[in-house]
Amino acid sequence: MPLKILDRYILRKFLGTFVFIMALLLMISVVVDFSEKVDDLVESKLSAWQIITGFYLHFLPFITSLIGPFFVLVACMFFTSQLAARSEIIAILNSGTSFYRMLYPYFLGATILAAAFYVGNHYLVPKSNSKRLDFEEKYIYKSRQGLRFNFHRTISPGHIIYMENYSPAQAHGYRFSIDRFEGNRLVYKLMADKIEWDSTKQKWRLTNVFIRKIKPGKDEIIRAATADSAFTYRPENFQLARHIKEEMPTPELIKYIREMYASGQQDIEFYEVERYRRSSSAISIYILTLIGVSIASRKMRGGLGWHLVLGIGLSALYEVIMKFSVTFSTNSTLPPVIGVWLPNMIFAVLALYLLKKAPK
Repeated sequence: MPLKILDRYILRKFLGTFVFIMALLLMISVVVDFSEKVDDLVESKLSAWQIITGFYLHFLPFITSLIGPFFVLVACMFFTSQLAARSEIIAILNSGTSFYRMLYPYFLGATILAAAFYVGNHYLVPKSNSKRLDFEEKYIYKSRQGLRFNFHRTISPGHIIYMENYSPAQAHGYRFSIDRFEGNRLVYKLMADKIEWDSTKQKWRLTNVFIRKIKPGKDEIIRAATADSAFTYRPENFQLARHIKEEMPTPELIKYIREMYASGQQDIEFYEVERYRRSSSAISIYILTLIGVSIASRKMRGGLGWHLVLGIGLSALYEVIMKFSVTFSTNSTLPPVIGVWLPNMIFAVLALYLLKKAPK
């Protein structure tokens, strides 16, 4: 469908208002974040250019991905309310243009934004997050490089490892143990005072080893001062990544989830929530745009101010519903795909109702 003058006008206003609002919010976010980190940044002795390119250049995509869809609603209501206040909506409808035809440039703008957020959420933002989190770990949250205490990890179904403490930086741990189960029965146990990675041999070196193989009628006991292990896992398998789900592009995240299922690991729901959130966030732009147009196209007492309050309130309500549904997904039996998409389902029903009530 070719763009008419009216279509170009609405599309330009929609995208321009969104960019303007996001620019203001991003500046505020940077100032607030910098005020919280200023002591650590000064201590790091980095130049302003290094801080900007090393951190804030990657901080901006993260914040945009996080709050952008909500402020699509605010931007839509902001400029549509102005159109309604100047009676431009009435003029458009009286010219013979139907309300549904007027939605065309809105949904064209929503498609542009949704496509940008979809590509960003699935591919660009995770790569940017990796650099942002690396910077934070190196210069801000230095304590994260310290010891990890009471380290548990399910390597494969029925195969559990434990370390009393583990140092990711040195790739060694103390009070190491392995338990292997067949059903509910323990069939193998290994304990070692120390485990450390030998980068030359590409093997784990165990110190003061005790092995117990539990067999029907008789247990086999093995002791050794030192031993090189034949474990298939490497130091990176012991990394407790800060927010690993946020750092992986979606194809890698899907592969990682499959590996977690295969190894019988726990807390897979958190990774599935992140996977589905990336698409849900982009699709929500269509729903929030429809809500914004349907509400703000009606001229009402209070005008722009009331519409802005209502837009921010609806954005907050969307986030509250999302938090509740995601919590049920990660801590209860609600499937992650439903927990993530539930706010969109609820708001889609609201959008259709408001569309029905919008001035025609």
